[in-house]
Amino acid sequence: MEYSVRFSLTIRSLDGSKAAFFGKRLTLPFVPFIGLRLAEGEGVTEPVVSVVWSAVDQEFHCHIDSSEVEMDDGYDLDMTFLIDRAKANGWEGAGRIYDTNS
Repeated sequence: MEYSVRFSLTIRSLDGSKAAFFGKRLTLPFVPFIGLRLAEGEGVTEPVVSVVWSAVDQEFHCHIDSSEVEMDDGYDLDMTFLIDRAKANGWEGAGRIYDTNS
């Protein structure tokens, strides 16, 4: 059996004041679960933090949260890098960074 899954991805700034939003549809050979990570061409996603069955859409909705990372070596994973990586991995969205403090 296969399961239709709509994934949503939110990428946030370190302070949470900015965010970008993406989506992706996949078919999985198993029911998705909290903690699931997707292996992609450009790395691995953060874990799925929520799973909901939509009776209306007849599919699962899963959410993944990601955020900027400051590294000790000065090579930070900033929002621009994370957005570019998401797009390279087939995530769909404008890639626009929104101010979430409004």
